[in-house]
Amino acid sequence: MEVTKPIDGRGGKREGAGRPKRVDEKKANEIMKRALRELYSKESDDDAKVAFVKDLLESQRGQIFIAEHVFGKAPQEVVQTNLNIDEKEFSKEQINDIVKAYKLMY
Repeated sequence: MEVTKPIDGRGGKREGAGRPKRVDEKKANEIMKRALRELYSKESDDDAKVAFVKDLLESQRGQIFIAEHVFGKAPQEVVQTNLNIDEKEFSKEQINDIVKAYKLMY
């Protein structure tokens, strides 16, 4: 049996897919470090990084970015509202009370 690829070319190995090569990653890191050193007129990479972080901390968005990377992103809270309760077990009055309580929550 012959296996054919979809017409749009998707599926299987694709050029450029996957993780970048370590050499490319190191080159990108070196470019960023050089740019930071030049931007902040610093001699060392560490001094340039500190200056960059200080600039980030001046904005709320920068503070959030740093906090998420240092402490990890806070998990989103998901409220489960489907309790799988048969409404026949409740009186009309109890159902109305539940609906009122639900509306107060949201």
